Amino acid sequence: MSAARVARVQLRHHHEVDASVDHLWAAFTDLRRVGRCFPGAQVTEVTGDDFVGALKVKLGPVTLTYDGDGTLTQADESARHAQIRAKGAERHGFGKADIVIDLELSEVEGGRTGVDLTTSLDVRGAPTNLGGGIAQRASDPLIERFVHCLAGPASAKEGGPDDEPLDVGRAVLPGLVASYGRSVLGRFGRGR
Repeated sequence: MSAARVARVQLRHHHEVDASVDHLWAAFTDLRRVGRCFPGAQVTEVTGDDFVGALKVKLGPVTLTYDGDGTLTQADESARHAQIRAKGAERHGFGKADIVIDLELSEVEGGRTGVDLTTSLDVRGAPTNLGGGIAQRASDPLIERFVHCLAGPASAKEGGPDDEPLDVGRAVLPGLVASYGRSVLGRFGRGR
């Protein structure tokens, strides 16, 4: 029996947004809001610093749903550092994922806030074919949407389509084509 293939990826993102540090801190430590703002995610239960939810990811014609749970493991308001750890398993498959998200906030000139996110991701199953370089480029527009949603009004995504899957192809394909050329279309079944 062979060991399951594991893709280990570390992603780093920096964004500056028009919102105060206090606003972003409150948003990131509100686990329901984090779920509403992250594309494809749905938080179904929050108890203290723990949450339960699901993440739907569309990879070409295949939609994967991961059910899982997580915890806000660190929340140092004075240092403006927080950490979320989560794990999940494919609802109809054998894939698993573990994620650690570290957040650092800093004040930037003009009342803006610098947001630094470091994400450590271990994935077993279908999505392991995405390498670190592609994963970084693929995640850039998704994290930008996530951070800007958190920076917006608290009610910005209330009642939104939480069950809409994160369409990796549609969300990231334009950036991948710009970076790697049209040959990347074959990976998403569109290069034929």
